[in-house]
Amino acid sequence: MPGNRGALSPVPDKLDQMPRLVQFRAAHPEVVILLRGALPKAWVGDRKIEHPTLRGLLDELEEAFPPRAGSSGDRGRQEGTQ
Repeated sequence: MPGNRGALSPVPDKLDQMPRLVQFRAAHPEVVILLRGALPKAWVGDRKIEHPTLRGLLDELEEAFPPRAGSSGDRGRQEGTQ
């Protein structure tokens, strides 16, 4: 059943999102991102974030660390102030 294998394979998402991952890691080396296991995971301080896809994980991380934020991670808490 070739149609089912494509739906389950995480490889296209990971390959498509690798430039984004490299860019995020360069901008935020303090964030631990783990791609092993069933779900991509990240740790921001003591907060653990998991998503079924790397795209979803990066989306949430970019919300926590907007591109216009300063070089420190202190502006990542901005979303809780609204």
